[in-house]
Amino acid sequence: MTPRLSRLTNLPPPNKIYTAAQIEENKKEAEEAQAANDNVIVPPEPPSMAFLRKAIDAPTIGEVVDMIHNEMESYHCFENISVKIDDTQLEPQAAEPRHYLFPEILTVVANKLYPALIGPAGAGKSTVCEQVANTLGKKFFLQVSVSGTHELTGYMDAHGRYQSTAFRACFEQGGLILLDEVDSSDAGALKWINTALANGHAVFPDRTDPVKRHDDFRIIIAANTYGNGADRLYVGANQLDASTLDRFVFLDFRYDEKLEAKIAGNLQWVRRVQSLRRAASLEKARMVISPRASIHGSKLLAAGWQQSIVEDRTIWKDTDPELRKRIEKRAA
Repeated sequence: MTPRLSRLTNLPPPNKIYTAAQIEENKKEAEEAQAANDNVIVPPEPPSMAFLRKAIDAPTIGEVVDMIHNEMESYHCFENISVKIDDTQLEPQAAEPRHYLFPEILTVVANKLYPALIGPAGAGKSTVCEQVANTLGKKFFLQVSVSGTHELTGYMDAHGRYQSTAFRACFEQGGLILLDEVDSSDAGALKWINTALANGHAVFPDRTDPVKRHDDFRIIIAANTYGNGADRLYVGANQLDASTLDRFVFLDFRYDEKLEAKIAGNLQWVRRVQSLRRAASLEKARMVISPRASIHGSKLLAAGWQQSIVEDRTIWKDTDPELRKRIEKRAA
């Protein structure tokens, strides 16, 4: 082991005559210094530093790109996962792409709390909810937006027959339901779920007595905004009642760009899409460049389409020419 520089400064100067006792004493000091170095616990090198060292040593850009691709292959979202709740070991889950927030969402749901996933279009919110349901062994239900209370409670039709809903089935029989696009829902209609979540009972039109919430009932809501109303991108978003929002644990569900690259497969195209996305955001452009552009574009490029045509069809979509120039200039 190479001695520390501080130890070298204590070595005796050269060209000096020493007695046998001095030589033995210097030898003993050197051995003690070496032992002190050997006992130092060196923390393991972080994976990011190890990767950086390998990238620096790579002789070509192509090899660095290959290293990045290989790193994506080993990303945590493709590993097999094992979940244990209390003393119950759940069935192991096979490797598949998972968003980086998957563990947090799973933890919230497993603790019988209600997550609210807030993020841009195309981020994979509905996909991760289905994955959580599968991991917990629960049936997955989906309901998109709520324009009236009847879409949650069900209703009696003209023939006196009760027409049920996904929410009713999940609430009474158990499972995990995703209420998607809740910020395009009617705020008053959503308030109906307050009692169902807080008190564990809900009233439905086919019964006079309340229905008890199933012990395995779980709910997640997803939206593009935080319930404060429309913004420059999501002009159809509604304000939501604070009493409803207060019952949920909010998670900022952003694009998982590493996952996006792996699913799309075409790394060069994905990098182009992601650079245009960042540039469009800096320009405050009213356009969404989601991972769908990466995924759909990769398929079209593989089918033989020219990149300029793919960009027109999946990204620009009649964008103002001047705005397009500014975005492309920033991306460059």
